[in-house]
Amino acid sequence: MPMIESRWADSQLIGTRVRSVWQWQLIFTFSVVAITVAVGVLDVSLLATPGYLFGILVVVIASITTLVTPWARTSKHSAFVLPLVDIVAIGFLSLSQPSLGYLWVFPIAWIATYYGTIEIVASLSAVALMNLADPSHWDFSAAVLVDLLIILLALAFLAITISVGSQRTRAFRDLARNQARRLSTTVHRVQSAEQRVNAVFDSISVALARVAPGGEIVSANAAYRSLYSLDTQDLRFPVGGAVEYTGYRGRALAPSETAIARAGRGETVSGERLWLFDRTGTWRALGLSIRPAGANSLGEETFVVELEDLTAVADAQRERPHVTRVVAHELRNPLTAILGHADLLLEGDPLTPAQRDHVDVIESASERMLTLIQGLLTQSTDADDPRARFDVAQLVTASIEAFEPAASASALTIDAVVAGPIEVDGDEFRLRQVIDNIISNAIKYSDRGTLRVVAAVDEDGWGAVTVADEGIGMSPDDVERVFTPYFRAQTVQEGGVPGTGLGMGIAREIVESHGGSITVESALGHGTTVTVRLPAADREEAGREEGDER
Repeated sequence: MPMIESRWADSQLIGTRVRSVWQWQLIFTFSVVAITVAVGVLDVSLLATPGYLFGILVVVIASITTLVTPWARTSKHSAFVLPLVDIVAIGFLSLSQPSLGYLWVFPIAWIATYYGTIEIVASLSAVALMNLADPSHWDFSAAVLVDLLIILLALAFLAITISVGSQRTRAFRDLARNQARRLSTTVHRVQSAEQRVNAVFDSISVALARVAPGGEIVSANAAYRSLYSLDTQDLRFPVGGAVEYTGYRGRALAPSETAIARAGRGETVSGERLWLFDRTGTWRALGLSIRPAGANSLGEETFVVELEDLTAVADAQRERPHVTRVVAHELRNPLTAILGHADLLLEGDPLTPAQRDHVDVIESASERMLTLIQGLLTQSTDADDPRARFDVAQLVTASIEAFEPAASASALTIDAVVAGPIEVDGDEFRLRQVIDNIISNAIKYSDRGTLRVVAAVDEDGWGAVTVADEGIGMSPDDVERVFTPYFRAQTVQEGGVPGTGLGMGIAREIVESHGGSITVESALGHGTTVTVRLPAADREEAGREEGDER
């Protein structure tokens, strides 16, 4: 028989030892009880034999000892006494009924599971001694020896089989434990390496984001998250309203035109300029580059969006016309004085031909310089004018597309009817702010229903945009004060919806600066309707022509 080590040599199995002692002893006890009940039904006389009664008494004492002994505080070999006692008890039981010797399987299996070769040999020796304790076996006949040999060999092979299986199980357990320990160490190292990489990634001042096909942001560094006000826990949902534009105060990009959407389609870009209006109300000029970044775990090609902050450069470029205008103004004043004095010289006392020629040169050069300065002033003034002709219908459509995800998240449906074109002369960026604010309020203060947006030229020839929601609404008193700075309706305050109370007041200022009007109609529990009317471009031109004729 191969040498087998005791399983109880592992100090980590003390709790398991206690449970196993209880389980094996109680299983054996219940088996004896079940057999005793069956014997009592079939042959009650067997229960009266001294050997059977003594065997039952030993089993009961062993079971009680099992329950009251603190096995966790005993030596690792102390529990070995119990299966030996059970072997003795079975020996006494088998004196009354030899077939009860089959019960030796229980203590032998117990010992083979948790103990080594020495304990197994000792237990088999105990079985042999108890078998020979039967006076009927003292003649040592061939039949007696054959029976004993069969019993011992059967129990020995059973013990070997169980012991080998148990040893293999222990080996698998130890292997799994070592692998788990190594895996834990590897995971810890990977996490540490990932933390170091993320620290370096976040320390880069350039905004970086890795994008998977379809436009999903896989990862983004701190600069990108801060720039776009992204939720650090879920990069899919921005917590602020950063919007990309084609230029400074230009047209807001549609969702399909944004940097992330283009990266999701696999476009490559190098050094392209775009503008971002962030949640703090600050314009940022960004240099956009999109490059391949290798495949992800699914084998899909990913791309890196790189955004470099060029705001300082752009500010300097935008400041240049102002500086030019200041310098031109400063130069025009002395040139005007030079021209004036040159005219006085020509109109004053007679000059010699040579003197007149010199004055003519001074006057001609000054006039050329004045013409150049006037041109610079005109260019710088035109560069500062943000007003241009644009289509309000396209502006409303772009705003609706931008807010559709937020509406869907709030279980709202946007029903839009946009009849264009609605051409208006004005500041497209500021009017986009107005429409965004109105639609944002409609979504923010509604938790159900449909949001209706209508944009068209009305019967008076004005461009009209109407946004109607089915939200909480306002009282008549609140409607009268809705344009007051810092005013927030009572229903909004009670609902705990965040806000500053400045949006509608700013919207009215912008609309009125374009010659338009904004009205609000609302009722508690029945929603709010906001209408913006703007003079169409043709109407403004007609008004100017009529004024010129007068």
